[in-house]
Amino acid sequence: MDRLESNQQPGAESSLPESVQALLDRTEPTDIVVGVLTFNDGATAPAVAKTLIEGFRRSVPGQRVLLVNCDAGSQDGTGDLIEQAVGHEGPFWAVRHPVLGSSLHVISESGVPGRDVAVRMLATVSERLAARACVIVDGNLKSVDQRWPELLTSPILGKGADCVLPQFSRNRYEGTLTNTLLAPLTRALYGKRLTYHQGGAYAFSDRFMHSTLAAQPWDDEIALYGIDGWVTTVAAAEPIEVHEAVLGARVRQGKPMGDLSTIIAQSVGCIFHLMERYQGMWESVKGSRTVPMVGEPIGLGESVGTLHVERMIQGFRQGLRDLVPIWQIVLAPDTFQRVLELGIDDPDSFRFPSSLWVQVVYDLALAYHDRLLHREHLLKSLTPLYLGYTASLILATRPLSGKRVEEHLERLAVEYETMKSYLIQRWRWSDG
Repeated sequence: MDRLESNQQPGAESSLPESVQALLDRTEPTDIVVGVLTFNDGATAPAVAKTLIEGFRRSVPGQRVLLVNCDAGSQDGTGDLIEQAVGHEGPFWAVRHPVLGSSLHVISESGVPGRDVAVRMLATVSERLAARACVIVDGNLKSVDQRWPELLTSPILGKGADCVLPQFSRNRYEGTLTNTLLAPLTRALYGKRLTYHQGGAYAFSDRFMHSTLAAQPWDDEIALYGIDGWVTTVAAAEPIEVHEAVLGARVRQGKPMGDLSTIIAQSVGCIFHLMERYQGMWESVKGSRTVPMVGEPIGLGESVGTLHVERMIQGFRQGLRDLVPIWQIVLAPDTFQRVLELGIDDPDSFRFPSSLWVQVVYDLALAYHDRLLHREHLLKSLTPLYLGYTASLILATRPLSGKRVEEHLERLAVEYETMKSYLIQRWRWSDG
């Protein structure tokens, strides 16, 4: 086992730091690099690492596998516990990656700060070791099983895929930000139907790491908005072959996630930021297609869980009281007027039309592009509107089956595609 600290700076375009370079100099080329990202994950990461190693031994016997623990400075002995778990089952590196600047404030389900630095380091190490694939898994996951290595790598090793993204099973109102905004907006922009935007497990081919990840401008916004949405959007926007791996449930060790407005600002801000970089690509995209999938697809679960619809509507009402001056600036006059006219006198009959929600999202994207307000304030002003639409979605679909909820969300996604001409026309008018 090798244990070293890295002083790599986010966005650095030069060689790897001397500590990691020293490891590379005495490491033979490998077939697969497996990165486990951790921060105080001693209770879960050892089992994650051991399960992955055993899964690779079973699914790709004879392949050379290097396990790398990228740690953000754990205080619970995570690295030592992983080493004890994997024993002498194969080469293992423990690398502490730096956490600098805005990475400290990124909200991630993994709870690992500086994920952008860790992902870039792993991609670079994989490229330098001539690995055919790089797999990256969060160390706080409790639901990793031995099928994951095959599900994540078989599209790359056997079918020539460039990038494999996760698809986790969810209950009907779990992940509503992804279901109502992140996924359908990405689908409408770039034409690929990707279902999950929050990371947890990825696999990259050598070609994707060399021609796409290494070639990307690693600007400050990656650290500001987080690597997960960035990877997903890049995979959607670039002309590469993307697959999804159905990995089952996503059960994780809970960590503080921060307030909803910060989560929205970071995840939505990532997509808005990359819209400017990829304008020349998404303007010409019409319609969408499914991406190849490995594993058995699972529909939305029937469990409803605890719903706080009244609290969501109260949040929307609060926005009507506090944010009208901001909404008047960032929303088109027609959109703004329709928002004001939403009736909330009877919470049970409250409805936020899907067409209006899509128009709100597109107006915010345009306002972000035009820099009509400080971007963080603009993004956080979306929170009460999101709460209002989510409450309306629940009220409209609560009596329905999970299958019918999926159909409702599919109609919303089609609405994003249908109304894309509205976005393009106004975007071009703004640029002109």
